[in-house]
Amino acid sequence: MSLIRQSLPTSLLPGCALLAAITPGAVQQAIAALLGRIPGLSSTEALVLSLSSRDRLRTALGALVVFNVVRWLNRILNGLATNSWRLAAPADWDWPNELAGLRVAILDVQDITGSTLKEHPRARFYKCDLTKSAEVAAAADAIRKELGNPSVLINNAGICRPCKILDMTEEQLHATFNINTISHWFTVQQFLPWMIQQNKGHVITIASGASFLSVPKGSDYAGSKSSARAFHETLGTELKYFYKAPKVLTTSVHPEFVRTPIIKDFEAHLDQEGTLILNPDVVADKIVARILSRRGGTLVLPENHSIVTGFRGWPGWMQEIVRDKMGARSARRKE
Repeated sequence: MSLIRQSLPTSLLPGCALLAAITPGAVQQAIAALLGRIPGLSSTEALVLSLSSRDRLRTALGALVVFNVVRWLNRILNGLATNSWRLAAPADWDWPNELAGLRVAILDVQDITGSTLKEHPRARFYKCDLTKSAEVAAAADAIRKELGNPSVLINNAGICRPCKILDMTEEQLHATFNINTISHWFTVQQFLPWMIQQNKGHVITIASGASFLSVPKGSDYAGSKSSARAFHETLGTELKYFYKAPKVLTTSVHPEFVRTPIIKDFEAHLDQEGTLILNPDVVADKIVARILSRRGGTLVLPENHSIVTGFRGWPGWMQEIVRDKMGARSARRKE
């Protein structure tokens, strides 16, 4: 029921406005009073205009109500479909007790020098090249021995090096896909079996807005993030029908630009163009909130940019206009 409670309030607002608009007294009088202040407009003309304005307002608000109801139903259905058609979140997550014993394992090929995480009592760092299955397996064995079996897996490793297709080296191409996509197979193969046995867990795939909309000089990145999205979708289906573990949740996260070292090569250009760049803390808070909600699905950040998820379904000419605009802007930048 929490899904309905979260979605309902904003959908009710247009309905309240429509109710006020179809009430013949107050709204009509207010419009007539405003029109009556226009010099040279008779009271009869003001009344006719007020009735016409009320009818237009009623039509517009009626359309808005229908739109919001459809959007609300769509949100509800999306939430149900991505959570094995459950209306309520699984009840077997005892957050007070589980958070009390929370421990975080961090896997990275680079040391976390200069980070507060290194000294955090609940965090432990394991140096590991996520593109090599043997190293991931060794790190997973150490984690299980020292911390226990993880119940939440966040696949967050990623790189981005803007480059035109003809300038792309084989080394860079393999690195992008190995880190951004293939590493997900290695971590999931290690940590998912225990989640399946418990029929409880959450796998979070950090993808990108580029999963839906490819960008110039980012063919490798967009391709790898589209692959990560496909991985997430297939994983959710296999959990339900092959492994009979529908309570293992899956979430794909699609942020736009985030102010991290991954965008350092073109961060200045984005700032100059006024492009929205998300703060890492904002993204992290949204992901943690999704984990605590005990619900899977698709998380687009910022959330009001969720229209991008339907981009592939737009008419071809509309897609091309967007790509042309992005291409022209990218071409104007200095290398």
